[in-house]
Amino acid sequence: MLLVFALACAVIAVAARAALPATPGRAEAGYLATLRGLPGLYLRFPVLRLAAGRGVLWFFAFCAVWAGIAVALSQPPFSYLPERIGLYGAAGLLGIAATRIAGVWTDRIGARRVILIGLALAAAAALTLGLCLSNTPLTLVCLGLFDAGLFAAQVANQSTVLALDPAAPARFNSTYMVVYFVGGSLGTAAGAAAVDWFGWTATAAVCAAAIVAAAGITATRRAGSH
Repeated sequence: MLLVFALACAVIAVAARAALPATPGRAEAGYLATLRGLPGLYLRFPVLRLAAGRGVLWFFAFCAVWAGIAVALSQPPFSYLPERIGLYGAAGLLGIAATRIAGVWTDRIGARRVILIGLALAAAAALTLGLCLSNTPLTLVCLGLFDAGLFAAQVANQSTVLALDPAAPARFNSTYMVVYFVGGSLGTAAGAAAVDWFGWTATAAVCAAAIVAAAGITATRRAGSH
């Protein structure tokens, strides 16, 4: 499967290189100098710190849920084969559909509201997942809503990062994504281990708590702010 994914990534890279428009850029500094300057962006831009902080929390939860549920379904009383567990991932396709809707509503009602709505949906889905794993249809619905909520929050959150400097969006996006994926890596490791240590219900509850914390960080910002 890793080789299949690697080949798919290579095909997509070639297709993207051919399909995406070539837009000349104006680099003000070298590549290494740009990388060295990325940490300083956190010190200079509070909105970037806010976006990264809440993003870390919900991507931790996202990865912990998906890693944890795979472990939970592989153990008694389910003992599902990997092929069957993998089919649960199809429920996450709803998240892809949510990105376009989230982009439209971010423009209409603002990033903060979209983030809060998405996080509320994801937290409720995570809590339900902790209790309904034996009900396959409900589990699939909750996984879809969980992904949709967090994908919507991510689209809105990233829009606040890219808006910091429209002339240099890549620098801010790179800085944000480095921290974001640290949260995801920790969630993947913690989710799988937590199911063995504490059980699936407790793992899902911790993930919901992380999402609620991200919502709390967002909600405490004054109205009109990102």
